[in-house]
Amino acid sequence: MRSSLSRLGSFTLGLSVAGSLAGVLGARPALAQTAPSSTTQPGPNAPPTSPANGAAPAADANAGVGAAAADQDGQAPAPADDARKAPEIDVTGTAGARAAGTAPPGAAEGSGFMDTRLTWTFGDDDFLHKTGEIIPLSPTFSVGERPQYRLFFDNLNSRFTGRENLTHLVMYKKLPSFIKGLTTEAALVLRFDLGQLAANTGNLNSALYDTGSYLRLFYNTGAKEKEGLGFTFFPLDTDRFRLGYLYDLSWGGTAANINQSIFPRLQGAAPGAKLQYDHEKFYVFAGFKTATIIQPEQVLNPGGESEVETVRVGETNYGFLGGAGVDPHENVRMDVGAGFFQQGKFDLEDVRGKSVYTYGGSGRIVVHQNMPVPQSVDFLLYRNDPSRPLILFKPEKYDPTQFAWSLSAEGSVLQQHLKDFDAAGATRDQSATAGAVQGVVRAGYLRVSATGIYRNLNFVVRNVPGFIPFETLPQSAKTDPELFGAIAADYHIASARLTPGIGGGLQLPATFRSEFSDGGIPAQRVIVVRQQGDESILPYNKDRTPVMQARLAMRWDISDMFALVGWVQFVRDNNGTLVVRDPTEGSASLRVFQSPNRLGAAAAVQARF
Repeated sequence: MRSSLSRLGSFTLGLSVAGSLAGVLGARPALAQTAPSSTTQPGPNAPPTSPANGAAPAADANAGVGAAAADQDGQAPAPADDARKAPEIDVTGTAGARAAGTAPPGAAEGSGFMDTRLTWTFGDDDFLHKTGEIIPLSPTFSVGERPQYRLFFDNLNSRFTGRENLTHLVMYKKLPSFIKGLTTEAALVLRFDLGQLAANTGNLNSALYDTGSYLRLFYNTGAKEKEGLGFTFFPLDTDRFRLGYLYDLSWGGTAANINQSIFPRLQGAAPGAKLQYDHEKFYVFAGFKTATIIQPEQVLNPGGESEVETVRVGETNYGFLGGAGVDPHENVRMDVGAGFFQQGKFDLEDVRGKSVYTYGGSGRIVVHQNMPVPQSVDFLLYRNDPSRPLILFKPEKYDPTQFAWSLSAEGSVLQQHLKDFDAAGATRDQSATAGAVQGVVRAGYLRVSATGIYRNLNFVVRNVPGFIPFETLPQSAKTDPELFGAIAADYHIASARLTPGIGGGLQLPATFRSEFSDGGIPAQRVIVVRQQGDESILPYNKDRTPVMQARLAMRWDISDMFALVGWVQFVRDNNGTLVVRDPTEGSASLRVFQSPNRLGAAAAVQARF
């Protein structure tokens, strides 16, 4: 066993530079689900100095439950008295996760087109075991980000951890049209993943790619500046245009490189467009995506014969999205969205050529007081409007006398049209369901958050689609849903600019269970499914056990762009297994549990500009 306590105190520097890509024409969601309410207080979980880690312009990865981007392309506009300034966006994160370094400090106001984050992290996610003893592997203390630093309750509202090395180049322009009331704007958005570049894999597509370039027309139809009709055109990709609200529960994305594409076997990107009408108290939107998917098609034999043959070609498939939201009261928000996505055709022998598709809907209700409606920054349109900058890294404003809270609940129900596992040549729909509840309370400098999530197995693997690709679950099989709960808290010490935080969570992972008879004795085999592509086969007659994770962290803000962060984390997961040689059978293999406990620590210096 490697030395533990002596290595605990090792020092880590993490340099994360993230520029505030300023400016927006009134913050509104590119996905069209949420909007800042008339209450424009900073987010319930916003870090002492900024949002969290890295979504588009700046992201707190755990920002409540909104999967909407913030600009007038995606939500009801702010009240008239707020029309001359960009409304604040809830770029929050759970309290413990923020203190662990997921929330970056502030950035320059409205300066430049760059959004840069450089991270130098030194630590060890597990110093209880030698390298190679358990999986995933954990080398000794070293410099660099590790997937194991990210706990399952971190960054529920972002794909990023906040410790990435990346930068964005945004070329943005906005001008009034020759037509009265019409405004034109466009942005070219490129992301440079410096970590992938330094990995020397030779895969340029993973190091440099489009991340939300768009063209937009907005026609003002009322007396209020943000009331009108917006047309957004995505010439390259539409991953920012999704359904759902909490990022981890969102669907309809197109990020195939991270297994989050609703289009299986997608070739290239998925461009599209969106039309949205914004009113002071409501919004409504509709849009579509196109994708090229390799699928079997029957064609006449090109040799002039009248025979039909099957070829596999890239064919256009469509996705259609729509939704609406309303503020029936200044403290209440209600959102709903629905979609239908073609997913190519089956290439299984008995159903070859039949269509695969997914359809469903999502809904949410938020009740809040002195907090804006929560929303994910991962779905923002990039903008840089110097006349009205949106300060996404804006430092948290504390009011020792203020009490604020927010409670949100959402749910999604999908139907996936797949091959019927139990009937040859037949297809049927299979349900995938998920839900989340999140509450946040802020009392002066103290913030507490709690989150609960439910996802059945079919929703966990919704983008495959199906646990068995393109097939329904066998009727004889049994499954268990993923159940998750977490609570976190932090306290900001203003005089010292310190923010200690603590967080912990309990998770029961989703499972696929087969029951059978072994020599006349009932037996079962369980597969634990954490996420798409991350599975563990348990030993015979063993069932899943809860996964427990906890973190204690401290953040010290040195300036509006620099902060020092240190944390200690503990993970107990007794669902991991290894295959070893059976000592009683010689060459036979045996699946056994690996050591369940991991103890790690790291520290970082973070900077963003």
